[in-house]
Amino acid sequence: MNAIVQTMGQSCRSIELRAETSKSTVFGVETVYSYGRRSVDLAPFGLYAHPSGGGDLESAVRDIISQLKTYSTTTFQWSVRFDHPALAQALVRRGLSFSRPVTHVLSLARDYERTLAKFNSTTRNLVRRVTRGEVLVRCTRDANEVRAYYEVHTKLASEKGNYRFLYSKAMFDELVKLDKDVVFVVAEVQNKVAAGAWFFRDGDTFLYWHAAMDRKYSRHFPSYAILDYAIRMAHEEGRKTLNLGGSIGIASLEAFKSKWGAEPQCCWCFSWQNPLWQMVQKVRSVWTSRRLHAR
Repeated sequence: MNAIVQTMGQSCRSIELRAETSKSTVFGVETVYSYGRRSVDLAPFGLYAHPSGGGDLESAVRDIISQLKTYSTTTFQWSVRFDHPALAQALVRRGLSFSRPVTHVLSLARDYERTLAKFNSTTRNLVRRVTRGEVLVRCTRDANEVRAYYEVHTKLASEKGNYRFLYSKAMFDELVKLDKDVVFVVAEVQNKVAAGAWFFRDGDTFLYWHAAMDRKYSRHFPSYAILDYAIRMAHEEGRKTLNLGGSIGIASLEAFKSKWGAEPQCCWCFSWQNPLWQMVQKVRSVWTSRRLHAR
C-alpha cells in the first residue's frame, strides 16, 4: 500500500484499520476529497485483503466495517481472494453487496514435474525449448533493468492502444525495494530485456501481478520462460497455488492461462455506497439541472 500511495499524489494515503477485540489489522488506500469526504479501497489494483492475526473473524469484520461506514466515507471496496470463503461469508452477513470477478488459478502439485504434466503439450514443448535456449531468466532488483522493463511496458501499451491505465515508473521503483514480498523477474535475449513480470508473495499463493513483453522478441517466447521460472520458484517456496489473475474477458489471455493448467476461480468484490452522500449528489444534480434550464 505504501508503494502505491507514494506514486499517486497527495490525495491518496495508506490506512491501517485495527480490530481491537480480535487483534486484527487490514490495510488499504484512502483517497481524500473536498468537504472531508473519502473513498477507501482495501486491496486495489487486483490485490486482496484479509485481516491479519488469529482472532475471531466475525469480530474483526464487524470492527473494521464500523470504521469504514462513517459519515466521511462516500464509498469503499473490499476484494476477497478466491480461497477465503469464510471472510466472504462474514462480509455477506454484514449486508454488503458484491460481485464475483474471475481469476485463473494453477494448483501446484507435490513437485514441479507433476505440475508440468498439467500444461498442455504445446506449452510443455515451449517450456523445454526456452529452458535450453538463448533466453536467460533471473530475479533482479537492478534500477537499470526496472527502467528497461518500463520502456517495454510503455512501448507495448502504445502498440496495443487499449490500455485503460498505465502504472508509473515510480511505482515500480518503489515495489522493487520490497524484496520480502515482491519478486521481479526479467527474461533477456541477446543481452536485452525482452520481457519481465512482477509476482507478489501472498500467503500460500504466488500472485502473477504485472507483465510485459517486447514483441520483437516474441519468437523466443520469453513470457513462457518467465512463467515457468515463477512456477519453479513457487514450488521451491512451498506455495500451494499460482494466481494468474483475471483476464477481463480477453479471450487470448484466458486461452494463454488455460494452457498452463490454470482454472477459473471466483473471487469476491464487496462494495458500499454511503446513502447520505448519494442523496447529496442527487440533490446537487437536480439543482444544477434546474439552474441550467432556467438560463
